[in-house]
Amino acid sequence: MFGKYPIRENMAKEKSVDEITDDAIREGGYLANVYFDLHGSTEDAVKNLMVGFIGRLTKEQGVIYAVGEIDKPEVKDGMFSTWASVKLLAKDFSTMVRIALQYSPIGVEILRPQQVDLTLGEAQSVLLDISQTSQNFTRLIMERTLSKDDAAQYGKKMMQRAELGKRLLERAGKK
Repeated sequence: MFGKYPIRENMAKEKSVDEITDDAIREGGYLANVYFDLHGSTEDAVKNLMVGFIGRLTKEQGVIYAVGEIDKPEVKDGMFSTWASVKLLAKDFSTMVRIALQYSPIGVEILRPQQVDLTLGEAQSVLLDISQTSQNFTRLIMERTLSKDDAAQYGKKMMQRAELGKRLLERAGKK
């Protein structure tokens, strides 16, 4: 391996990594190896981008810790490429889904627990995260391809959709 980069371990010093991991998993957390790739024009650029990328992962809401190993960059046709294996402890499955949606890993290997067990609320949260990511992607495409007038109209529709969603959640919370 090119190098190990312990990025952030948001944990109390008196507990071991294993104790913190065990506690988090007992409380609904997930431990996974998450694999990412990166490409660039120089070896140093690729390495530095990957270190920064892993650093961003550690700051994501719901990430308890992340430790990454970055492979030595390889060059092919003038393009440098590398991959990283990141051991990531997330507080819940929703965090894992959000990481997958936002960062598009090339692989995910859930190490613990052995079974995914979601409450109804967690399942709904995961589905809403997926829906929000889809909406963000659609909005980005629409804003880049529509005329200014059409983009403004689309923006109004999305505002109305958000208001309807908010009212629906408020109504569901009262039941």
